Order: sequence, then C-alpha cells, then structure tokens
Amino acid sequence: MDPSTASNALRLDSIRDYQQPYIHQLPQEILIIILHLCLGWRTPGKDLTRLRLVCHAWKATVDSAPSLWTPINARDGLQHVRTAIAKTGESPIDLIRDSNDPNAVSLDDFLMAVDAKIAYWRSVKLDFQGRLASFGGLQTSACRSLEKLHLAWWSRDLSQTTPLCLFDGGPAPATLKELSLFQISINLGAMRLSNLSSLVLSHVPHIVTEDILLVLDNSPMLVSLRLQELGGLRFPDSSQGVPIHLGFLTTCALHPPIPVTRFLLSTMHTPSLRRADLSCELDGSIPASALFSPSIAAFAPTLRRLISPAKYVEIEFAPLERSSIVFGGLKITLKTSNVDEYQCLRDVLNSLISYPGANEAGLKAHLLLRCVDPDLENLQLFNCQPMVEELTLFGSFWSTLEPTKAIAALGTRIRNSPNSWLFPDLEVIKYDLDGGFYDLLKTSLQGRYCEVPTAEATSATTQQYPLSLKEIHFRSGKSGGSEDSEGSESELEDKEGFLKEVRRLAGNPKISWRGVLVDSVPP
Repeated sequence: MDPSTASNALRLDSIRDYQQPYIHQLPQEILIIILHLCLGWRTPGKDLTRLRLVCHAWKATVDSAPSLWTPINARDGLQHVRTAIAKTGESPIDLIRDSNDPNAVSLDDFLMAVDAKIAYWRSVKLDFQGRLASFGGLQTSACRSLEKLHLAWWSRDLSQTTPLCLFDGGPAPATLKELSLFQISINLGAMRLSNLSSLVLSHVPHIVTEDILLVLDNSPMLVSLRLQELGGLRFPDSSQGVPIHLGFLTTCALHPPIPVTRFLLSTMHTPSLRRADLSCELDGSIPASALFSPSIAAFAPTLRRLISPAKYVEIEFAPLERSSIVFGGLKITLKTSNVDEYQCLRDVLNSLISYPGANEAGLKAHLLLRCVDPDLENLQLFNCQPMVEELTLFGSFWSTLEPTKAIAALGTRIRNSPNSWLFPDLEVIKYDLDGGFYDLLKTSLQGRYCEVPTAEATSATTQQYPLSLKEIHFRSGKSGGSEDSEGSESELEDKEGFLKEVRRLAGNPKISWRGVLVDSVPP
C-alpha cells in the first residue's frame, strides 16, 4: 500500500472512531465494569438479556465476559442458571435463591445446576421453605473459596432435631468472612470458624454459648455481630469468661436473656464499638434495671463512650408492648409481658442517666407515642430528668389505638406534683394523627397556654407554668404520605384557618403542614 492510500485509510478509521458513541470508544475492561453495574441482584439474567439487545458490539462483549455471568439468581429460571454457570469460566460466582418467589427453581434443582463450579462459589444466599433439604456442594469440602454464606429457613415447623454438618463435617474454608443463619442449626463447633468479619445468628436452635465464644475468640477482626432470639443460650460451664478482644467490632446487636447479655458484655472487650443494640424480654422474674445494675466493669468504658456525646435521649412506646430507648450509640428495646412497660423503661432510663459520663444536667428527651394510649399516670413517670422537649404523636391505618389521653393530659393541670404541667419544657410537637382529634388538640392547647398569668402574677406565686412552644409540625396522619407529597400546599389552604387558630392558642409557635410553613401560603 502506497503512503497516500495508507494515510487515507487511517483518516477513514479516525473519522469512523470519531462518529462512534463515546461508550464504544472505551477500553473493553472499562465497558465490562460499567455493564456489571447495570446488573441488579434480583434478576441479573433478565438484565443481561436487555444489555445483549442493545447492539451487536454489546452482545459480543456480554457473551465473552465471564464476570458478567457470575451473579446467578434462581429467579431467572433453570435454563439461565445452566447457561450462566457454563459461561463463568474460573470467575468467582455469587448464588442467590429466594423463598418468596412462587415460581422459583427448587433448592435441589438450583444447587444441582451450579454443582459443577463448587470450587468457584464466592457467596451463597439461600432462602427456602418446606422440608429441610440437602445443601449440595455446601456439605462437601470442595467448596473451598466461599467468602459469604447466608442460610434462612422460612418455616413454621421448626422440628430440626440435630444440627446440620457442612463441609464434610470439617473446618469451614479459611476464606469465609461472613456467616448468617436464620432458623437453621449448623454444627458451628465442627466448622472451627475463624477470622469472620460478620456473624448473624437469628432464631437458631440448638446453639450453645461455648460455640459462640469460640467463634468470637477466633475472630479478632470481627466488625459486625448480631445474636437474636437465641432462647437456648445459657451461661457457659465456667462462671467467669476469659476476656475476648474484638478491637474492630463497630456494631453489635445482642438479644439473648439479660444474664447472658451481661455475661457477653463483660467478656467482650470492644474499644471501637460505635453502635450497640440490646433487646430484652421481661416477664417480672428479672427487673429491667438488672441490665446495667450492678455495673459491668469491663463494659463501663464502652458504655460511657456510647452515651456521653448524646444531647438527648429518644424514648418510644409502640404496640405489642414494645418500648425502646436510644441514647447516643446505645439502643435498648424492651419486650414486656405481665409487667408495667412504662415503669420498666423508666427504671432502665434511670440506671443510664445516673451512669458516670452521662450528661444528666443538660440532657433532654424526645418522646414518641406510636399507636399507644398511655394515661397521665404513665406519662408522669417521664415528667422529670431528662425533661421532654419534643413529643411525637403517631397513628397508623392498621391500628385504631391513638394517644388521645396524652393529648388531653397536655392541657391538664397536675395537682400535688413538683411539676404542675406535663412536660413543662416541651418545645416541639409532631402531630401525625387524623383530623378527628383536632378539637381535642385545640382544647388541650387552650388549657395549657391560654391561662398563663402575667409576669407580675407569676413572680408572686410558686405555681409553675410550661414553656412556650417553638414548633408544631402536622405531618401525614394515617395516610403515611411523605411531607413533600404533591398537594401539600392546596391542603394547607384548606387547613389554614385551623392551623392559625392552633398557632394563636399555643402562643405563636412556628406551624407547618406536611413540611410547608403556614406563613408561606399567600392570603
């Protein structure tokens, strides 16, 4: 080819490349990364089909890239599973099989279809119902590259009598970093788990505290731990546990009985813990205050670090006798039966605010009443430190229970009490109920704020009066809509008269309706 012809050919190639879309000019490795980001976890096979239909170039790229076929979900059907497993080559494979899809491939068929590539399984997430079946390659030692394992048995028949053995009854792969089990018992002792970064055991039968302690002791790099509804946990044989150092643990959720929780907190040394979620069931046999009283010496520095930065504590009462406290990085949930849930939560709160490091003097409380209706006597338990400065009244379309007594209590003068009004430091109300209680709210606000005497009269009496409200936020009510829903401004125009009356009765606080300020609506 003479120089002029070669030059023209290069010029034509240059023009052709310039006319191509920018994405076609990317290196193949970059394009594959982009296409991989287009794959969802639910149906990656359907996403691959769409990508292959874009153009011939993308079809060729998809068909020749093993890594694009490695996320395999049984939702895509058995034919796709077989096609994908044949195209993965030696790339690490991520397997998912859900239980809530009525058309999903059976667990046995799914595991049989991917059995040929056991050595390349990187993560396995199996949710299943019905009988407890075989786990195929997971029960063999050939599964040597596994990094993540999630097994969930969604069955009401929890008749599993003996724990299952995985990996031929021998140690788990050294690569395994994340383990999650739900309602299924595995022989943890035989697996000799070590170097885990995440451990979740929820509603697992036939588990003993010694097995958990062994896993924790062998996993100093553990970052996340959740032990939930493990009713069979008991104290280990030795009453004094050997300290276990978990220097990287940042989140921890413990839901066993209080004695076991105390034992674990006294055993684990967690200098990096940022979030602790503790849940306790109370039936009257053990007082709620027993969670932190007497003090747990080994956990004291961690507890002090979790609660000391907090400026306020969140207190919530919810249906089914569930209540909770969020105090900085610490959350405590109480499930009560045959006991006074309000007194139990007050007892726990008292033990926390008296703890060394808690900012008791400047601490405030945010109280949320979610589909519950406590009376004045219940609410008076929280009419002391920490003083309530924010109150949320919440209803729901699925519940007929509304906090009407709490609304009435706000406007009721309390006799023979250090505080003559409920929540005298209250500054913010978030109202998330139906309009049927508007008249009750107005009556309560009038009784609370419209009879406050002048400054001269106040100085001449020892009677205490509530602080003025700063904000009242009317939110979505039982509809559950967001504050930014369309139509908020038109609804605000309809409610403007009521909202301005509320503002007058409450002493001129800032009023908003679903995120829109009352004053923002033109006259």
